[in-house]
Amino acid sequence: MTPLEYVERADRELAFGRHRQAAALMWKATEATFTALAQARGLECRDLLSLARALDAENSVSRKHYLGGLVANGLMKDHAEMGVLEDYEVEFSYTDARQFVLDSCRDSG
Repeated sequence: MTPLEYVERADRELAFGRHRQAAALMWKATEATFTALAQARGLECRDLLSLARALDAENSVSRKHYLGGLVANGLMKDHAEMGVLEDYEVEFSYTDARQFVLDSCRDSG
């Protein structure tokens, strides 16, 4: 699936109150986004951390912070796996994670 398809599915899960499922899908959207960014730039995507650092170095002038987005969106993965957030925290964090994916998708195309 594409990052945007993951986001659409995650939005539906969140609307039904299935926060952990929404978080899992948002993490998948994040992974797919970084893969698309790497492919668009001809970069190798061995691990997301190294890729985020390379993207940050490439975009130092635009002040885009892929590493920060990766770390923040990692909270979605943690919540999906371990339920680390309260409901109100999920919605706040989810909104930021979603916006990062949407903004980054514009960068990959």
